Amino acid sequence: MSARTITIPTADHGDVHVVEPDWCSADHTGEAYREDIEHSGAETHLVVYTPCHGPVRTLPVGFLWRPFSPTNDKIMATVLTAGDWHEFDPADLDRAADALVEHAATLRVYARQLAVLQHKAGESR
Repeated sequence: MSARTITIPTADHGDVHVVEPDWCSADHTGEAYREDIEHSGAETHLVVYTPCHGPVRTLPVGFLWRPFSPTNDKIMATVLTAGDWHEFDPADLDRAADALVEHAATLRVYARQLAVLQHKAGESR
C-alpha cells in the first residue's frame, strides 16, 4: 500500500498533516475538527437479483480509518445493516461472513419449502 501526506484545515488544530492511504476516496473538506478526520474507501455490495426490480445492491462494505478518534483509531471495515453503519475488525468480519453462509443455507431451505408450498397450492386449484 502506498500513501501520501495531505493537509486538512481544522478549527481546533489548524492545518493537520495526515497520511492518506491509497484506498481512501473521501472528500476531506467537511472535517472541521481533527477527531472528525476519516479515510473511507470504495464500497462493495452484495448484488441480489429480484424478479420485481432486477439486480438490487445491498449490504455495502468498505474500509474506514479515523486516525485521531479518541475511541478507535484502527482501520476498520464498515457494513451497513439495519440502517446503521457498524464497524468490524477482522475477526468480526469473519464471524459476519460465517453468519452469511449460515443464512444462505437457510435461504436454500426456504426455496425448497416454497417450491413444495407452491406445488401443493397448484394441486388444490
